[in-house]
Amino acid sequence: MSAFRLGAGVVVASLLLAALPAALPTPLTARADDGDPIPDAGVVVYDQQTAGFECFRIPAIIRAADGALLAFAEARRAFPGKKCHDDGSIDLVVKRSTDRGHTWSEMTTVLAGDPWGRDLGATRGNPSPILFTQGEHAGRIVLLSTYNVEGSRAVRLPFVQYSDDNGHTWSEATDLTDQLKDGLPERGWFATGPQHAIELQHGRHAGRLVVGLSIGYTDEAGASHTYGAIGYSDDGGLTWHRGAMAPPPADADHFSEVGLVEQPNGGVMAIARSRKGEKADSMAHSRVINVSRDGGESFTRKRFGYEPTLLTTAEVQGSVLNMASDTNDAGPVMFYAAPTHPTQRKYLSVFVSTNAGRTWDRRLEVTSDRSGYSDLVMYAQDKLGVLYETGYEDGDARDRITYKEIWTNRLGV
Repeated sequence: MSAFRLGAGVVVASLLLAALPAALPTPLTARADDGDPIPDAGVVVYDQQTAGFECFRIPAIIRAADGALLAFAEARRAFPGKKCHDDGSIDLVVKRSTDRGHTWSEMTTVLAGDPWGRDLGATRGNPSPILFTQGEHAGRIVLLSTYNVEGSRAVRLPFVQYSDDNGHTWSEATDLTDQLKDGLPERGWFATGPQHAIELQHGRHAGRLVVGLSIGYTDEAGASHTYGAIGYSDDGGLTWHRGAMAPPPADADHFSEVGLVEQPNGGVMAIARSRKGEKADSMAHSRVINVSRDGGESFTRKRFGYEPTLLTTAEVQGSVLNMASDTNDAGPVMFYAAPTHPTQRKYLSVFVSTNAGRTWDRRLEVTSDRSGYSDLVMYAQDKLGVLYETGYEDGDARDRITYKEIWTNRLGV
């Protein structure tokens, strides 16, 4: 298997077969005193101006079935006149750690180039990986991502690929436009995640894969439409459906980047980035929430609603995780990571909910440095991993991507 370049609408036959034997996930039995702690400053996983790339952004992380940590990112090449440009030449890359995040492998490319096999400096992005733990595909890692057609965000297409050997090699990628964008205009915003997606553990949809989506377009009459949505798969990530869709609050002036977390009863909570009014006044309106009770097929509310206890920086993504998500369970304790400065991408902090997301308490500041996008992973029952964008003292939050480990007793759980 190799990184993919394939035309839109083509179904890749190799996706119909699992290339390697599936592995069962390693139980999370490690204790907090197993091995040396990660340094308080964290470990730099991706650094600017390395490996031929100007910078690295949009981190996502999962723990593979063999126990390795996989850190995904967008590897961005220099673009004239714009630092770390969102729509420039971008590859999807991954590094792995087999020692709990102390050291990381050399970077490997997961996806690069445009779908027609031409090296045009394609924009690949928004990695959303999922570890599959149940059934015949147990151990499979499914990765969703997006591609900007001809380098423009005016048309963005979703893709999926998978690995059956813990992320060492990857299938070719399949265009999901006909599945996830069915009925939507060709032109307009479409994004997966970005952060890890999830496999449901409870209820009649246990084993289903679900991913957060953000959608925006202008109709023929010139009216703008914005939605948070959920995509789902019941066959190990081979085929996908677009399910629940709902707009943001009517007075929100920004909305994007949907993360998902499972509730104890099998419900799916979607938390998205939002904004209302000026940056300094919008912290109480920086996150919006909706819930699905049918495995992501529909939302319980017609619109997303503000979550005022998540007081975070409005102009940045946040990441969410159920504390028991990697133990084939889903309990009431959840974590949310996002910067908490009122006007800047700074002061990344972890919030904790002990009531399945009804309310949140800010428990720990991860860093006082610049900080941006993030993702969370449970390495063990008492170890929370945070992979996040951060900056040097005289830089910004796009300088590097760092991994830190937090013992959960520091979060009061």
